[in-house]
Amino acid sequence: MDVSYRKDLLHSYLVIPMPDNSSDEAYCVSMLQANSIEGIIKPEPRNIDNRVLYYYDITSKQSIETIYIKNTLKYNELKSLFTDLADLIEQTYEYLLNENDLILKPEHIYIDLTTGKASVSYLPGYNKNMGTQMTMLIEYLMNKVEYNDKDAVLYIYNLYAACRGEGFSFSTLLSAIRDSKTENKSLVEENIKERRKDGENKNIISEDLSEAHKINKTDKPIPFMMEKITDEKELYYYPLSTYIYTGACIIAAICVIIIAVNMRIVYTSIGNRIDYGKLMALVLILVISDGYLIKHIWNKNNRLTKIVSKHEYIDPRTDYNTGVYAKENHEQINKTYEYDIADKKSEDICRQEDKSDLTVLLNAKSFSYECCLEPENKEVYDVIQITDFPFVIGKLRDNVDYCLDNDVVSRFHVKITKEENDYYITDLNSTNGTTVNEKALSCYQRQKITKGDKVSIAGLNYMFNVL
Repeated sequence: MDVSYRKDLLHSYLVIPMPDNSSDEAYCVSMLQANSIEGIIKPEPRNIDNRVLYYYDITSKQSIETIYIKNTLKYNELKSLFTDLADLIEQTYEYLLNENDLILKPEHIYIDLTTGKASVSYLPGYNKNMGTQMTMLIEYLMNKVEYNDKDAVLYIYNLYAACRGEGFSFSTLLSAIRDSKTENKSLVEENIKERRKDGENKNIISEDLSEAHKINKTDKPIPFMMEKITDEKELYYYPLSTYIYTGACIIAAICVIIIAVNMRIVYTSIGNRIDYGKLMALVLILVISDGYLIKHIWNKNNRLTKIVSKHEYIDPRTDYNTGVYAKENHEQINKTYEYDIADKKSEDICRQEDKSDLTVLLNAKSFSYECCLEPENKEVYDVIQITDFPFVIGKLRDNVDYCLDNDVVSRFHVKITKEENDYYITDLNSTNGTTVNEKALSCYQRQKITKGDKVSIAGLNYMFNVL
């Protein structure tokens, strides 16, 4: 799906071209424009360069992918998100819309930071199976759940089981989504506490979830969740014109040789046979000429880049050093789920005490960061030390890596990432925008930055520096 972003003085837009198979879905656009459906972002069709583009107004909204870069999902947030999604899916039935045309990708599910309500885009002709979309969304969110919140863990695993079970239906998923914390869960906790008193081993999450599953009267056990690892890699490639120009050079050289032979240019002075000396000289000249041209055609500066996503599922129960399923490893992973907070604190104290034995060298310069943003006005603003990646800057103190406390800065303003030895900056749909070397960035479109680049965050000027 080809996605881009546009921004004018007052609004930010997600822009998606109309799919080729959406001609029969024109009535959906009319239905959405005639009715205000809470949670669904209306597609606004615009005809540009003989193409129909759908514009979606995402002003003052943030994708859940951005919000949970650093944060984890608690039960209330998780329940609210899926309840909102369930409500808007039900509304598609009421308005005779196709629920499979809702886009449920994490980067396109938006949260209104003022109301906390979720909203998604409706793309006529998208037609991606709702069950598949919900399963992929749940798998994504399982890696974002706060695993110290047992309610959140139980809730997300129940949703996963509902999606992966045989005979999946939306009504089954809807029931799981709206199933709040009931007496059943309380019975689970009481049962776990009783087992603890009896001296049993209660720190295994799979046992607790299995017990909860039995009480909820579900026949199939909740499956163990494979750990999903998403990796993005930037690949370099040459455009099609590079290959066309190269072929043209080779064909032109062959044509020159053929013409020279036909016109007897490479023949002897008598003209009765080919002078191989002349022929070799001509070939050498053509090889040198083609080599020079091809060298410029295949210059590295002519390369383009593209981002390729790679998804891999890893079983955390397997020891990948030996390739053998390790039961002890599995138990150790599960035991960490209900790790006692008091023990954690005591360990932290012990670590701090251990540090007292360390000796620090005088005059030793050590930096805990590798790059930074140095403010133009050093009397008012501090240096932003970029300690890890992705690094998020904004004014929502609890959810960002660096809080830039200024009214003109958005809650989530910019994100800085690193790939190999290159650094990139992305504007996170901020209200007052971001510029690099006085060039405005489109929201969610990353821009490469190098040492010495001038970065302006809502008019606050910084210089990017690499140590």
